[in-house]
Order: sequence, then C-alpha cells, then structure tokens
Amino acid sequence: MKYFSFFLLLGLQNIYADDAVSRLNTWADTELALHSGFFSSFVFIFIGGFLASLLPCTYPLYPITAGIIQNRAKGSKKFIHPVFYYLGLCFMYLIFGLIAGLSGGAFNQLLRIPAMNIFFGTVLFLMGLSTLEYLYIPFFTGSGFQSKSGGIFGTFLLGMGAGLLSSPCVGPIVITILLQITSSVAHNVSLYTTIIASIKMLFFGMGLGIPFLFIGAFELSLPKSGKWMRYAQFFFGLLIIYFSYGYYEKGMTGIGRTEPEIRLVALGFSLLLLCVYHIQPVEKIKSEKMKFSLLFTFAVLAILFLTKGIVLNSGSNNFVNPASGKNIEVTENLKWHRNREEAYSAAKSENKRVFIDFYADWCTNCKEFGKLAISNAELNRALSGSVLLKIYDTDPEFENFRNDKRFPELQIGLPFFVITDSNAEVIFKTTDYLNSNEMIKALSKDQSPNK
Repeated sequence: MKYFSFFLLLGLQNIYADDAVSRLNTWADTELALHSGFFSSFVFIFIGGFLASLLPCTYPLYPITAGIIQNRAKGSKKFIHPVFYYLGLCFMYLIFGLIAGLSGGAFNQLLRIPAMNIFFGTVLFLMGLSTLEYLYIPFFTGSGFQSKSGGIFGTFLLGMGAGLLSSPCVGPIVITILLQITSSVAHNVSLYTTIIASIKMLFFGMGLGIPFLFIGAFELSLPKSGKWMRYAQFFFGLLIIYFSYGYYEKGMTGIGRTEPEIRLVALGFSLLLLCVYHIQPVEKIKSEKMKFSLLFTFAVLAILFLTKGIVLNSGSNNFVNPASGKNIEVTENLKWHRNREEAYSAAKSENKRVFIDFYADWCTNCKEFGKLAISNAELNRALSGSVLLKIYDTDPEFENFRNDKRFPELQIGLPFFVITDSNAEVIFKTTDYLNSNEMIKALSKDQSPNK
C-alpha cells in the first residue's frame, strides 16, 4: 500500500503542477477512440494486450494451457491446435468489439449525462483497486473454460473461453478499453464504426494471446516469475485509476464545478481513503481494510455533498469568459459569436468559414471540446482563422437549427459541431468532439462543400 499511496499522491501533485495529465488523457482518448483508425492506434492497443498478458494472475495460466494444447496436438496437428486456440481467443475479443460498436451510440448518450460520468469513474476506480489486489470483486474471479471436445473446434472454444474475462486482471482492463471506444461513437452507428470497434478489440486479443500461441506452437520456456510481474500489475492498476479520474473530471465539470474544486475533492477523497486504510490493524486482510475505507470515505463525502452543497450547487463555467459585447464570448484567444446573423455577416466580409458549436451546460463532452480547442495547437490555429458561432441549447436559435432537416443529430443530443461556408452550405458535421483532424481539414479552403 505504501507504493500505491506514493504514486497516488504523486499523480495528484502532477495534476496540480501542470496540465500534463490532461494532455496525456486527450492523447489516450484519441488513440482508443473509435474514429482513430490510424496504424499507431492499433499498435497502441496491441501492445496493451501483450502487456496485459504479463500480469501475475494471467501468467500462471500459460503452463497449464500449454500443457492442455500440447496434449491435444498429435503428430501433424502440432501447430494447428495452438493456432486455433489463438484464433478462438482473438475471436472472443472481436465479439466484444462488435457489441461495443453496435451499442456505442446508445452508450454515448449516457456519457453526455454528468452523473453517468461520475458513476463510470467510480466503477473504474474500484476496478483499478481490484487489479492492484486491494479490493475483491467476485465478478472478476474468473474460472477456466473447459471443453470436452478433443477436436480443433474444442480447442477453438477453449481459446474463446480464455478470452472471456478469464482473470481478475484482464477484466477491468478490457472494460476500460471498451468504455473509451464506445464513448467516442456517434449516435448514428454505421457498418464502418462497428468494423473499426471490432478490429480494435481484435488487436487487443491478438496481443493478449501472443504468449499462448508461441508457447503452444513452439514449446518455448517461460521466464521465471518475479517482481517484474508485480510491476506490470501495478502499471495497469494505476492506468485504470488514471482513466477513472478522467470520467470523474468530466462529470464534475458537467455539473458546473471549477478545476480547483474538482482537484480539491479528489485530493480530499484520496487523503481520507489512505488515512482510514492505514489506521486499521495491520493483521487485517487488505481487501477488508480497503472495503471499510471506501465505505467510510464515500459516507463522509455524501454527508459533505448534502450539507455543504459541494456538488449540488451550480457553478460557473471555468473556461468561457464573456467579452464586453453581449454577443461575443471569449475563450482565451478564441472569440465566439452568439448571434447567427452577425456571424455569417462577418464570414462573408472576411471570406471565412463558420464553425458552429452547439453547446449545453450539462454536456460534459461539450466542455471537453472547449478545453481541446485551446490545448490542441493545430485545432486552435484552424479555429482562430475561422468565424466561430456558439449556440446554447437554451437559445431560441437552437430550435431553428434543431428543426432543420440537415441536422437530425440535434434531435438526439449533444455535442454537435457543424462547419459551413459563408453561405451556410454544410461542409462537415460530427458529434465526436475528439475528431479534430477532420475538423481541421474541413476548415481549410481546399475542400468543397458537401451538401
């Protein structure tokens, strides 16, 4: 626990020191996001799967599984069974991705609700503690999948069983990745989005199954277990906790809390949790100590929230500052028009394209885009060279856009972004706030309108 405490406090210190965590979170979100189909994204997920295969609770399965595969492989079929076992494992993760792709649109709607972001952040935090073995979650105990069939199909089923959340370590990691993938799916799920989600999870399974394939096919000797396995487990546990903070931050921002308030609550929660854990008897089982610590800490926070209104009271927007003119809002170097006619008048006179941001105070991803528009240098440069128009869901103009047949996305929810020329001809539109590359391309002058 002392190492966990040290790194947790170190992470909080970095949060206060600069925006490095925010930048890292944006990069990780982008790599895992569904729209990111670049080679680096697949490599990132493949390596993640391979690293997950090195976790302590996965490692002991190798000699057992290898023995089963080798006993099933006879004569000329020596290489066939390990390959089909590997294919079965990969196929199971492809199914996970298929489910994520098909359900991602509905899931994305949930992630636009601040309370759901806080809920998922809490769940991921508990999974991180489970990966670090400080909390026992029965769902991730896992059990070996057995097949009575001695043929190739039976070996394939064994591989599928191994991929079905087969250990308490891989389970939380898989769910974390699925959360990141599905959170980037627009409401209009297509064949393309489903295929990309499936391929991304397939690559995770391919990385996870590599040791099984090589050990079964080539009878390789396994490295001795040691501290390096604990380091791998520690890395993934902290990675999951890191993602949990991202969801917590989105949820708190969505209900109007400022960054100092968000960090103060996170710091207070962490310190209280660590203190309660350490004051308990040393001989007590650490999972029981953590369970009591969590119950006590959440109870204290609940009382504070209800009595002091830390979360329930509405807060001010922390990154939008109104300019002197009532029809202009300023975010750092970006000036957003609040009047449609004025925005298009400026676009015609300056011969620029119009970027429309449909915004709501309750929309967490809307606020995340506001941060990205400042932190992403290329996107910021493209936006500053265009006419910017922000439409709130409470503005009368919002209903006019919502009733426009060109924008059925607004019937579903937010965020939603539209790029037009100076004559209001649609060039590009998306519900994905992380799709900055396509936004930048659409804001350039070398692309013709797409009606």
